[in-house]
Amino acid sequence: MSSIPELCLYNTTLHHNKSSIRSISGHFTSSSSKTPELIITATSDSLIVYKPNKETGKLTQLFQSKTFAIIRSIANFQIANSGKDYIAVTSDSGNLTLLELDLQNRRFVSLFNEPFAKSGIRRLSPGEDLCVDSKGRALFVSAIERNKLLYVVNRDLENQLTVSSPLEANRVKVLTYTTIGLDVGYDNPQFAAIETDYSDFEDQETTTTTTAAFNSKTKKQRTLTYYELDLGLNHVLMKHQEETFPTANFLLHVPGGSDGPSGVIVCSEGLISYRNLQGDKLSVAIPTHSSHRDQPTYVVAGVTHKIKNEFFFLVQTNHRDLFKITLPQDRTLTISYFDTLPSVVTSLIVLKSGYLFADSEYGDKYFLQFESLGPEVPEFVSAVDTVDSHACDFERHEELVNLSLTDLIETLNPLLATSVTPSGQILALSGLATQSTFKTIDRGVKVEEIVESEVPGIADKIFTTKITKKDPFDKYLILSFLNSTLVLEIGESVEEVLDSGLVLTEATLGVQQVGEAGLLQILANKIVSFQNGVKTSEWLAPGGIKISHCSTNNRQVLVSLSSNEVVYFEVDEYDRLIEYQTHYESECRVTAVSVGDIPAGRLRCPFMAVAFEDSLVRVFSCGPENVLEVLALQVVADVACSLSITNDSSYINIGMNNGLFSRSQLNARTGEFVGSSQRTKYLGNKPVQLSTTYIGEVPHVLALSSDPWLVHQDPTSAVLNICPLLTDNLNSACSLSNENFKNCVVSVYSKTLKIFELSNSDISANPLQIQGLELKDTARQIITYDKEVFVIGNTYVYGFEKGSGEISKSLDLDHSFKCHSAAIVKFANDKGTFLCLSITNSATGDSFIQSVNLVTFKAVHKTKLSQVSLSIVEFQEMLLVSTGSDLRLFDMGMKQLLSKSVSPLTTINRIVQVENAGDQRVIVGDVRESLTFLKYDQQLKEFAPFADDILPRHVTSFKSLDHDTAIGGDKFGNLFVLRLDRDTSKLVDTEPASAIGNNNPSRSLNGSKFKLNNLVNFFIQDIPLSFHLTSLTSGGQQVVLYSCLQGTIGSLIPLVTKSDILFFTNLQRVMRFHCVDVTGRSNLKYRGYYQPVKNCIDGDLVELFDTLSEEVQVKIAKECSKSVEEIKRKIFEVRAGSI
Repeated sequence: MSSIPELCLYNTTLHHNKSSIRSISGHFTSSSSKTPELIITATSDSLIVYKPNKETGKLTQLFQSKTFAIIRSIANFQIANSGKDYIAVTSDSGNLTLLELDLQNRRFVSLFNEPFAKSGIRRLSPGEDLCVDSKGRALFVSAIERNKLLYVVNRDLENQLTVSSPLEANRVKVLTYTTIGLDVGYDNPQFAAIETDYSDFEDQETTTTTTAAFNSKTKKQRTLTYYELDLGLNHVLMKHQEETFPTANFLLHVPGGSDGPSGVIVCSEGLISYRNLQGDKLSVAIPTHSSHRDQPTYVVAGVTHKIKNEFFFLVQTNHRDLFKITLPQDRTLTISYFDTLPSVVTSLIVLKSGYLFADSEYGDKYFLQFESLGPEVPEFVSAVDTVDSHACDFERHEELVNLSLTDLIETLNPLLATSVTPSGQILALSGLATQSTFKTIDRGVKVEEIVESEVPGIADKIFTTKITKKDPFDKYLILSFLNSTLVLEIGESVEEVLDSGLVLTEATLGVQQVGEAGLLQILANKIVSFQNGVKTSEWLAPGGIKISHCSTNNRQVLVSLSSNEVVYFEVDEYDRLIEYQTHYESECRVTAVSVGDIPAGRLRCPFMAVAFEDSLVRVFSCGPENVLEVLALQVVADVACSLSITNDSSYINIGMNNGLFSRSQLNARTGEFVGSSQRTKYLGNKPVQLSTTYIGEVPHVLALSSDPWLVHQDPTSAVLNICPLLTDNLNSACSLSNENFKNCVVSVYSKTLKIFELSNSDISANPLQIQGLELKDTARQIITYDKEVFVIGNTYVYGFEKGSGEISKSLDLDHSFKCHSAAIVKFANDKGTFLCLSITNSATGDSFIQSVNLVTFKAVHKTKLSQVSLSIVEFQEMLLVSTGSDLRLFDMGMKQLLSKSVSPLTTINRIVQVENAGDQRVIVGDVRESLTFLKYDQQLKEFAPFADDILPRHVTSFKSLDHDTAIGGDKFGNLFVLRLDRDTSKLVDTEPASAIGNNNPSRSLNGSKFKLNNLVNFFIQDIPLSFHLTSLTSGGQQVVLYSCLQGTIGSLIPLVTKSDILFFTNLQRVMRFHCVDVTGRSNLKYRGYYQPVKNCIDGDLVELFDTLSEEVQVKIAKECSKSVEEIKRKIFEVRAGSI
């Protein structure tokens, strides 16, 4: 790298979009009936694997695999006796990708990447549609126009998948709408397609033919075409072609062989028909609800399902209604209303377990259980040879009748606007029309509270313990107060116990079940042993010396004394406490001790750790031959106040007084610290207290500071995740095992005892918890002001108090008005603070600014505009309004807003966003001319453009980062950063606007006088709609948080040091070579889809380092001249310091 860029960003995705293209289901790990069916949904850039639970009716996301390509279609197939389903994917890589699911390692394995076209998406590029033969023998890949390819798949003698070279079935000047694989048993594979031959219209004069006339002609040309693969000749031929309905748009295969008559269901506007190669024709009209009688009805999704000796079809229309279609043996076609789903879906999947997965086009996804298969007698029946039929009315169910909702997957698609609170909480508006919701998004692990009750006093510590080693669950819950101890018995209810034998008149430092049936209680001046509720022995501290800290497991006890001594005990086979005479004495006060759980197959934990007041942490041996021998030491950033050895003595966790948390790896053989393994994160402004809890059988660490945190190491990739716990502050917490609850934690804060449960599915690198409040119509904008949050909808404004989900203010617009944008303006000369709304009368087309008094929350007056305003902001205590390519300034008047200036901008087409950049500057984003910087001339009262971009960008949103810099996004999914150079900025600040601006039409051919420097280009494959400069974690540096239309939420982290920039640039270069995408797409070409990627590190790629095999990690580390641990530490630090 020859020079260091003045700005370099690190992009990482916090929430991937879940806007699905298509979903599939199958047995991807084994064809055995004992293995559950899995569901895989394909979004534009990732594959998501879900596991249904037929017992609970829940759908669990197993993992999401990011692909650095644009996925176009997906299908699954199973070759006879192959044992499992394979996945076929087409993308903009130009390859047909065949994948295998490796569920154990949570990844997809690429088996084949067969190239068939140039990279990118064109109308002639195959891959827009993908279908498979019912027996998994062939794949049919279609382009929008002309090209069709057919691949034969098979298995070799070693049961490995093989794929042939493609066979072409190209037809010039033919458009393909959809394709389907027919069920023909083991006959030659056949496929059906809806096509249009446009050759008759290609040479017509478009100037004399209206669009409507052209469409009416081409509609009549839609045909149903059958293709057949001759397996003997290895050749594809067009077997049959017949005219079909002008609006045909969807196909479903009909079971063949012994299961049915074969053929295809053709869906068109208002009509369902059956066709086959024998010439059979049946049709039945799609029933219509009275509310949609004047609107066309189409089938948008459907599925064929076989049950025992029969089959049926389930389809959904564009009005959300589900219909059941049957094809009885009497050669009739029947249709019955089934139910109505909340949203339109892209895919319907019926599982053998009796569940339906509805993959919504936008909004949440639904997992439903079949309660019945609909009415036994069909509502509407066709007759033989019926070609058309009049639609009949039906009555909708007010609620689901044949289906019941069992689970819901919350999504953010479409995500229209976001805002970020000072605490890092994201406020979001998502959904359309009646599905619109106001959502709060918190990063962290959700807790489910089970019990919350008051305790008699302020408890310092809390413990749980069994009575004997064989007890399956905890028996006692112990609360330690300043001068007393409370013992509660855990059963069907929690009750106080007075005969436990434990000392209740002193504060308890620790309680532990030891040996087979022993129980220890550690007090300030002694250790008491119990058995069956009776004291058996006690160890007394020397006179005048107190026990300051302790740590225990089933066979080991470690305590520190106020005399700076460390004393170690073990429990013998008779449950007796045996003190080792070797003590460790220090000149510094001991601040924390820890001995880990005993690893499986061993007699004792091999190591123990002790922290001292001089900010040193020492690791000692627990071996009988060298007990309390120092094996390693580490200097930490502050005095450690809590220690925890976890993961079979492999890691030591350190909580410090200054709020830092640190985690280091220990060498399992020597006990030494592994180099570059230390991970550090700031958790809060209070000392960090640690305790170990178990979720399933996996150890987790609770880190309690000013906020509670959960420390978790991914069992597959060994990646360390530190996530906030979404609960109140906690003083002390520990694990609780109970017959009725799993993954429980019992905690205490002040006088409140709380028991809550953690969900294993919520624990990931970036868990986001979403809570929503339904809105009555599409919402467009969020404005935060003082202690209130305002949600601006199409026809309403709601005001919420921060931290409350209740509406405190509301304003409904007239039903004929629609709101486009809003701003809160504090006008000069104490004229008041107003909420200004840009509205349009849909009946007349007139546009206005509606002024609303923020105190009374009542409309004051309207001001008419010449054009609709897409963006309004406050500027120098006035209202700045964009109308087309003009900027207008308004002040508050008695009966309307008073126009103060009008600035026509000749270099701009249509302003989509305006932002006040401070001082005299304004930045505007144009619908196709990127960003322009303007300066306000106080004397001339006009805005003069002085700098713009050299590239035409179709801006959707932008944000001013500082006086000279702005970040933006366009409608093609690009992020860019533009900056005015320092010398020009100084000149602009000192010179009048008339001298540096260019608003003269005769001189505007080349735009503004100065040009902005393009610092960053990056492709994210989603349309950015919001940018925020914010801090997402306590004490973290500021990042740029962006949100996109399809639900993507990401962050851009600035790399501030030269070493970091060089390190991640080099690592990214090496990763691009070693970490090849499953589709074969080049990461460099993908991230530079429209402009070459510039000064932005692909964090999604870099963070895949932890998922690679150890062999590949070593290769990458060697090429980067770093160690594997050093690379992992750097990746962790760049995230931990900001997210």
